[in-house]
Amino acid sequence: MSATDTGSGLTRLQQIRERFKRADERADQLHNDRSGLPRNDDESNAYRDITSSVRDRSLQRHENRISEIEQLQESISYKLIGRLAVCVALLLLITIAYHAVTKRSIDQAPQSLAIWMEQQKLLRQVAQVQQWLANGQAQSDLPPPESLEDLQAWLDQIKLSPDLQKLETETGGEPGFVAFQCPVAPIQCLAEDIPSAAGQRRTELNQLVRNANTMQVKNGNCEGTADLIGEYGNLFGWRRSEAITKALVEISVAKCFMGADDTDSAAIHYTRAYCASVSDPDPHEAMTALYGLARISWLANDMQQVGHYTHCSEDLLDYHLQREPDVNTLNNYITLALLHYELTGDPRESISVKEKGLAAARKLMPGVEEHEIEVVREVMLILQMNLMEVYLTLNEPEPLYQLYEELKSNPMLEEGDRLVALGLLAMQDLIDNKHESARAHLLRIITRYQALAEFTTMWSWEAIDRWHEETESTRSAAVNEQIKDIRLALSNERPPDSMQRLSRVLAATGES
Repeated sequence: MSATDTGSGLTRLQQIRERFKRADERADQLHNDRSGLPRNDDESNAYRDITSSVRDRSLQRHENRISEIEQLQESISYKLIGRLAVCVALLLLITIAYHAVTKRSIDQAPQSLAIWMEQQKLLRQVAQVQQWLANGQAQSDLPPPESLEDLQAWLDQIKLSPDLQKLETETGGEPGFVAFQCPVAPIQCLAEDIPSAAGQRRTELNQLVRNANTMQVKNGNCEGTADLIGEYGNLFGWRRSEAITKALVEISVAKCFMGADDTDSAAIHYTRAYCASVSDPDPHEAMTALYGLARISWLANDMQQVGHYTHCSEDLLDYHLQREPDVNTLNNYITLALLHYELTGDPRESISVKEKGLAAARKLMPGVEEHEIEVVREVMLILQMNLMEVYLTLNEPEPLYQLYEELKSNPMLEEGDRLVALGLLAMQDLIDNKHESARAHLLRIITRYQALAEFTTMWSWEAIDRWHEETESTRSAAVNEQIKDIRLALSNERPPDSMQRLSRVLAATGES
């Protein structure tokens, strides 16, 4: 209630008193008008006595009301002032506390962050050392510590194997940590080869490095490109988001050194490419690097190491598919199958990998996006045709024909690939001396081949050529010549004498 309200109450009381006074005057006047005589004092007193009690009660009631209003106003004022004082005090305390906490946080954050980073570094080193101990690549005279304070002392007394000592001596770096590591024969990654800085990918800088890398590699300047990568890392540092770019340029340099027959330098850069991209959601660059390392071991006739890289590739694919299934990962089964087929010389392992890839593709198919379905089917098509090729080289017609039946239902099968698959079936029939079946396949090839304006296929006959040459002594000269005619007629370039070769083989099937 405001002061205006109290003032109104006092005015109202004054008005009532004035009204009572005017009522007395009117009563006297009315008496004079009626009797023509003034009202004596006794009469006036009698009138006032009659109305006094009513007047007193009315005035008292208004006075009490005004008093209550004044007390209530005073009470509200005190309470309002008190509460405002409490609010101001609380606000002041909160402000003081906030500034104190903020100042303490600012003072302590850098120190706490530095300690935390050092602890994480020690823990990564411990994980790496424990792996070396488990693999027999290091020795320890003391049991693992029970506190962080004792970690550094424990790490200092670790004795590394000669190979690891050589790695640290040659590179001058310290081992780094990657999320995946080859179980059979771990690939040691240096911390400087693992992009770890935070931030978005720098498109301009990455494009600059890739362009310079392309120009230098094309000119055969492998060392110059390698120096460029090192200068980029020293000047700007590699961010985690730039891991693929780092891996790609390392692979380019490795291929450059391979072309110069410098396998030692190539192995260094293939290893760096692996370390840069091994934990990326798409393992393609790491798989390419493993293939390169396996090929170097194959050239050195170190088949045990080839097997290690092969098993590492399989485990890496399983790791990525279990962790984050991705359609693009399926393509790496083709690379892995090629590694088996070309380097290990184990067609059974190649079949196992391709079957595994087909199973993974079938598993992913129900959940892929509409635009990814064709990608999965394309991978399945390549794996199916590769399997047909392997079964031909193993002289196993039954799974060969089964795969062709699956192949026919693949919507991605184009006419050129269909003719290649029919050519593989015809080769198998010629080997098995099944001329009638071979003739049926050849007739279909000739009919479709003649109608094609252009014969287009991405198929590579390299593996068939190698198989044909290595197993030539197991077949008659006539069959070898027929297989050669079919293969040459279905070459990617479509030779001008292709129809003559096919017709010659067709005629031979009708002689018996």
